[in-house]
Amino acid sequence: MNQKYIQGIKLALLTAIISGLANFLNKEMIISGIDPVYLTMIKSALVGLAFVGLALPLIKSQKLQKIDWLKFILVAIIGGSIPFILFFKGLALTTAIKASFIHKTLFVWVTLWSLMFFKEKIKKYQFIALIIIAAGILAAINFRFFSWGRGELMILLATLFWSAEIMLVKKFMKNIDFRLLAAARMFFGALIIFAFGIFSGSFSSAYAPTINDWAKILVVSAFLFGYVLTWYKALSLAPASLVTNILTLAFPITILASSFKSFSLPKSLDIISIFLIFAGIILIIQPFLEKWKINLKI
Repeated sequence: MNQKYIQGIKLALLTAIISGLANFLNKEMIISGIDPVYLTMIKSALVGLAFVGLALPLIKSQKLQKIDWLKFILVAIIGGSIPFILFFKGLALTTAIKASFIHKTLFVWVTLWSLMFFKEKIKKYQFIALIIIAAGILAAINFRFFSWGRGELMILLATLFWSAEIMLVKKFMKNIDFRLLAAARMFFGALIIFAFGIFSGSFSSAYAPTINDWAKILVVSAFLFGYVLTWYKALSLAPASLVTNILTLAFPITILASSFKSFSLPKSLDIISIFLIFAGIILIIQPFLEKWKINLKI
């Protein structure tokens, strides 16, 4: 198997861990009273500036055309602003586990788009793995669809935006470095979120973060930076459907984090969910396990 695929799988696993913890931490931040739009803007701005610093040498070395800047803006709109606003506003209206469940349907949409637009082929064992993963996600909600309100619908819409972003980014990565795309996503995305906050009145009431708030913001911003860096790098190395399937591992991590907070063991169905998702992911990556190497480079 392609060595790049193996590196992509490793990074996707790391992304899933970061994502699972970040979803839990972001919910805790919103519960503490920080406005979701304000939180999203500050996080995106901090991460965007970090990526700009990372990408500056590339801007000088890579000859960018006008069309490339249009691609940057498109990624910022579809991946770095609108879905963030939708997701965090929705997260304020629902639970972390519900939000994580809806977001983890990302693998379904990306698999469908990959079949349609990239002509990716799914082998029998991969199809079985997808069914196992889907069963694992459904087990966490007792195999029943919970009531859908505005919050859940906003998160679903955000997930659809992110699935479209993955398709675009995967295509753009053929001739643009993933770090430039990540920088554009977060930096220009932060500017769009700021404009939205001004025009929507989200910043109309004076909000002065405390030192404790800033410490929390820096922590979740660090998680966001790690998520985008590892996620985009994984996408640049392996098929979109493969790395997105692995990302579902974030769901049981969110469940475990929520259980840890309440000093309780996961419910029986949660344990079944965790087992099924792990089993599905192992089945997906099993052809690569024999060539596994410890070295991980970004």
